[in-house]
Amino acid sequence: MTIPSRVVVIGEPAAGGLRNSIVSALTSLGRKVEVIDWGPWHPAPLASAAFRLPRLAGAFRRDLRREVEALAGGGPTELVLVVKGAFLDAQMIEHLRRHLEAPVVCWNPDSPFDDAISNRGAGIPAAIGAYDVYVTWAEDVAERLASLSSRVVIIPFAWDPGVHHPTAGQGLAAGRIVFVGTASGERISLLRRLARFHPLVFGNGWSTIEGVEIRPAVTGPEMSAIVGEAKWNLNLLRPQNARSHNMRTFELPGAGGNQLAPTTRDHERFLGADGRTLLYNSFGELEAILRSHPTSLNSRPPDLLSDHTYVRRLSDLLTTMQ
Repeated sequence: MTIPSRVVVIGEPAAGGLRNSIVSALTSLGRKVEVIDWGPWHPAPLASAAFRLPRLAGAFRRDLRREVEALAGGGPTELVLVVKGAFLDAQMIEHLRRHLEAPVVCWNPDSPFDDAISNRGAGIPAAIGAYDVYVTWAEDVAERLASLSSRVVIIPFAWDPGVHHPTAGQGLAAGRIVFVGTASGERISLLRRLARFHPLVFGNGWSTIEGVEIRPAVTGPEMSAIVGEAKWNLNLLRPQNARSHNMRTFELPGAGGNQLAPTTRDHERFLGADGRTLLYNSFGELEAILRSHPTSLNSRPPDLLSDHTYVRRLSDLLTTMQ
């Protein structure tokens, strides 16, 4: 009997999050997966302070060392995969490498050069060079990482068919213009300009915007049901994604939704064949599309996302590591 290769995944558990999709994909590829929950961190005030002063995260790292040491005797490890890597320093990364006797890879779904403290804090930038491989999703981010890491790999975001798939809705978003995502300055500004269309927004961090209906965040099948029945789904890229793509690029089509997204080279190459994704170059183009009705759209190719699953992405990463 062949014993499956073991991969240790360290990351924050979140419904519909990257870590869970990575674990599911690795399992589909026949790997034995050991998971270490890395976050959310308590007490919250300490975690908040540690994002700005990473030396305060020593207690978190001590707990992680104990969990790693407990896993050390569990058989050979092919790979240690860290998702994002908040609070990990070079010493902790070497501890992982030495005790689990495997290369340590960081897969960061955010840019460590982004302005948000949640992305550039927690010691994340300082640890980049300690990993054997650093994974990012975009060429422009990879160019900046190259001066800090000897081996940067670009792996685009993807679609998890177990999370985002066509799902019957309840009529909540039928006929509406919908945006699903966390608030940011750029997104707030744009939605104010679109208030005449009475968009429906689901996400965290939003304050009242006249003409815009704000609701709590949604994930997984609940999100799929909403975007699948919406008239149009806005994909509003944050600055770190502005030249590439984001997770919604694939999740919206995966859920069967009509997508409106800014024109980028990634969107053109990934979604150029999608009759139900429209790309815009200006606010005027976006307004014109929002006034139209999607009944005139061409059908979506059934194999549009077949090469863009997390199973395919993890297969590519494992091949890269050989």
